[in-house]
Amino acid sequence: MRLVFLGTSEFAARALEALVASRHEVALVVTQPDRPAGRGRRDLPPPVKVKALESGLDLDQPERINTRAARARIRAAQPEVAVVAAYGQILRPLLLALPPRGCLNIHASILPRHRGASPINAQILAGDPEVGVSIMRMDEGLDTGPVGLVGRLPALPRETAGELHDRLAELGARLIVEALDRLEAGDLEFEPQDEARASHAGLMRKSDAALDFAAPVGDVDRQVRGHDPWPGAHADLVHADQRLRVRLGRVTPLDDRRTGIPGEIVAVGAEGIDVACAPGLLRIESLQPSGRRMMPVADFLNGHPLTPGDHFARPLDV
Repeated sequence: MRLVFLGTSEFAARALEALVASRHEVALVVTQPDRPAGRGRRDLPPPVKVKALESGLDLDQPERINTRAARARIRAAQPEVAVVAAYGQILRPLLLALPPRGCLNIHASILPRHRGASPINAQILAGDPEVGVSIMRMDEGLDTGPVGLVGRLPALPRETAGELHDRLAELGARLIVEALDRLEAGDLEFEPQDEARASHAGLMRKSDAALDFAAPVGDVDRQVRGHDPWPGAHADLVHADQRLRVRLGRVTPLDDRRTGIPGEIVAVGAEGIDVACAPGLLRIESLQPSGRRMMPVADFLNGHPLTPGDHFARPLDV
């Protein structure tokens, strides 16, 4: 089938790569404009643009997708179907109605659970035992359309959001090709979502990743992994009467009966910093001081010898 692809992120770029390698024809790629990024704040192309140019595909980067001009560009491509993956803008009814076979969305959760902008993070934060990707036919709601295909994987116990992203990106790339094959063959049925089971995963903000150790250690552990690599779980280390903002990297919940006041540093060693939660202990194995690189605890302790009374506190400016 002839299709238009709308996507922006690395998750979307992997789907585009699979579509290019399939027997379907990508007539046009639509992605977000180049945006400033990095310390130099230089305009950088989104991953989908890079993949589209490598593949020699027609490309459009409208500032807003729901304009007459953007719709005209898509209409001129004469798509039978549109594929949408992590595009970053909401498609309005006039645009959704353009492809005769509809718009298929690659959503990185098992719908109706975790609708919204941050489904990958949400699956780790919620401790879901099973993770996955849904292929949905889009309607006017936010991820409310009927579902045609679902892929499921077991959750991995120490997985970060970044690692889960990579697994689900590969799964989504495979599923969308299968969905298009079945749609073309008339073998893809769409089932309405169960609204009673729906949940929402909103856009992540840095303040969402501010850690509070006055929570069970399992919750704190999921907060760290669910916000890695972005927005990055962070706390203030209160040391020598000063506050030092740190981002937590690798952590491990300990099967340990030692206790303390939430946030209190219970033990320090080259293998990690053990911090009391409520209840439980969390071992911090790597961390990143503000303005520095992520480093093993042993390297951090060389410049910050911790003493009894030092503790981690919830940031004041959340």
